[in-house]
Amino acid sequence: MYGSEKSDQVLEITVLKIFFGFYKVYIKNLIKYLNMKSSDCVSGFTVHLTALNMKSSSDAEVLNTKKVSLLLRSVIRTNPKHPAGWIKSARLEEVAGKIRKARELIRKGCEEFPKNEDVWMEACRLVNPDKAKGVIARGVKAIPDSVQLWIQAARLERGAANKSRVLRMGLEKIPDSVRLWKALVELAANEDDAKLLLQRAVECCPLHVELWLALARLEKYDAARKVLNKAREKLPKERAIWIAVAKLEEVFGNTFTVGKIIERGIGALQREGVEICRSLSEDEVKP
Repeated sequence: MYGSEKSDQVLEITVLKIFFGFYKVYIKNLIKYLNMKSSDCVSGFTVHLTALNMKSSSDAEVLNTKKVSLLLRSVIRTNPKHPAGWIKSARLEEVAGKIRKARELIRKGCEEFPKNEDVWMEACRLVNPDKAKGVIARGVKAIPDSVQLWIQAARLERGAANKSRVLRMGLEKIPDSVRLWKALVELAANEDDAKLLLQRAVECCPLHVELWLALARLEKYDAARKVLNKAREKLPKERAIWIAVAKLEEVFGNTFTVGKIIERGIGALQREGVEICRSLSEDEVKP
């Protein structure tokens, strides 16, 4: 691990030295681009290529670009088990306009690091759009417990039904992924479907308060109270649940019980060792 980190540091320092004297904007954006996460590259692809795709105006700049390419290749040869080197090499080729070379490098990177999700995400970004699904499919097969890859696989699908199908496949592999449950709930066609999904979600992820609160908001009064009571049993130190209980009573006109609920909540939380400031106060209990 230390060797990988050291190689990465040497790589960054050398890249900066080689490009010293270039246009400042070129240097700044190149280093930023090479170090971006693949997910960020997808969202900011056009903007960054606009900033980075400056044509070399002199033989010196072309030479320096070649030096960086050679340096990155050297890093891959001397430390082939360093995934960042493969990703940065592919991005440099991309910036130089050699997209086929970039795709070939990242393909080899996937072969070298089948368990590294960043390499798969980069491969998905670099390939032709019509091949991206195939790349991600191989990625989730290699790393079935990668939430990031399942999310990306869903993004590549068209239509809520297809996206939901992929997310459900992901949840079969990672049933306790809050991120996958949230993404699936967001695609629900209506409140009833969302409620059913959240009921299952709190069973699989009982220690995530946001799922309990989301379910309570969709339920009617009596059912919401039951949901919040279950949530308090699972998360006795979570003050947000007591606040939600107080707000529920206030919304339904039971304002006379709000103060009592707050007092009960403060006592229960203090017994659990929770420090009480202003987080649980009548000032914050508003509909």
